[in-house]
Amino acid sequence: MFIGLSNSYNNLDKTEKNKNDILTMDEQKLNQLSFMQPVSAQLISSSLGQGDEILLRYLYEGNNVLVILNSKTKQIRSIITLKKGSQFGIN
Repeated sequence: MFIGLSNSYNNLDKTEKNKNDILTMDEQKLNQLSFMQPVSAQLISSSLGQGDEILLRYLYEGNNVLVILNSKTKQIRSIITLKKGSQFGIN
């Protein structure tokens, strides 16, 4: 019974630490990034990759376009346009 009571107390202590961590994250200033896109580009998906990179997938002028951004430097790393063809290749 004492072991169970002790474990419950330790779990309460961990819960309080988690609440404090959440509060400190909310108090931190967030890094804002403003990215402009063409009006006719439709955002399909976005994901966060390794090394602070953001991958944005667009439908633009009938093609799939991938934009890779570095969120730390706030620079566009690559713009990749995927076009329809009969085989894989690079132009």
